[in-house]
Amino acid sequence: MKKLLLLVIGLGLSFPAFSQNLLDLQHWKVGQGSTGVFNMNGSPIENIREWGIGPHGNHVILWKAVPDGAGQADGGWISSPFNIDHQKMYRFTIWMKKTNSNDGVSYLGCQDALNLDNSDAQNAYFWYGDLPELDKWYLIVGYIHASNDASTTHYGGIYDGTTGQKVVAISDFKFPVGATTAVHRSYLYYDPNVNDRQFFYAPRVDVVNGDEPSLSVLLGTNNAANNLHYFSGNVGIKTPTPRDYELAVNGKIRAKEIKVETANWPDYVFKPDYEKMSLQELDSYIKANGHLPEVPSAAHAEKEGVVLGEMNKILLKKIEELTLHLIEKDRELQQLKTESSSKDKAINELLIKQEKQIQLLKDHLKIK
Repeated sequence: MKKLLLLVIGLGLSFPAFSQNLLDLQHWKVGQGSTGVFNMNGSPIENIREWGIGPHGNHVILWKAVPDGAGQADGGWISSPFNIDHQKMYRFTIWMKKTNSNDGVSYLGCQDALNLDNSDAQNAYFWYGDLPELDKWYLIVGYIHASNDASTTHYGGIYDGTTGQKVVAISDFKFPVGATTAVHRSYLYYDPNVNDRQFFYAPRVDVVNGDEPSLSVLLGTNNAANNLHYFSGNVGIKTPTPRDYELAVNGKIRAKEIKVETANWPDYVFKPDYEKMSLQELDSYIKANGHLPEVPSAAHAEKEGVVLGEMNKILLKKIEELTLHLIEKDRELQQLKTESSSKDKAINELLIKQEKQIQLLKDHLKIK
């Protein structure tokens, strides 16, 4: 399944499946320069993606802005346009951390937007400036209101990644009527200090409709979020980097029902041309390997785990083969019983015949 739409029940926590991030993060991998929908700001050497420690203390891939000293575009990106509905509100977020100095200017913005009073926003940035503290993660949150929204209230802000508190109020915008696309852009600009670093993590754009992840989830300030981690679209529970799985859980799972999709169910075992191992061959295999054919060894299962659907198929195949062996042995037993019954009947008939002959002989001797 490419999209994760789950409701986990009975884990000691529960959380709804979240709406799709409108920014495609599948190419957010170690490297440099532009990648996927993220078009670099500055040169490739100013835009590095590397492993580092994220805002929740887990090991994640960060985008690092590395100023080259020219003091112009020094890292970050503008995304490729993505489709929007101008009659809906959207939330733009980015985690950001600056180290070494407050030289340069940090940004989170969009494009082609209106101010809340319907005037042209010109160059639309939710916020630009210096983060409140160096070497500390902050979640920056900006909103673009629906084109038909008459509200003039600004909801955006900068949130302290440690306390979860809103520490700076920032600007909101609104869509012009007829707008069909938007972009997400986050930069470091005008920084002449080659020792400065600005880190970006987890850019998101969400429709504000009730099924987007809450700010407490993004900030990690509730019990569910402390155990919930995202990695290029994958979700981990109590495991920070679920690289190979859409959902990875380091713990117990309880559910009312689990459905596993599978193929090639082993009914072919019952076809006339299926050749199964003889019991003698099976005995030799077990003595040599210590486990059934096709069944993973204990060492392999403990190290790699087992794939539930494949394991069920293997176990069913072994049950079906065992059933065929039992049927064969029952057939042989019935044949032996039939043969034994026939022999017993023949013996009984012979004994009766002999008894009659003996009796005739006795009667003959009496007469004599």
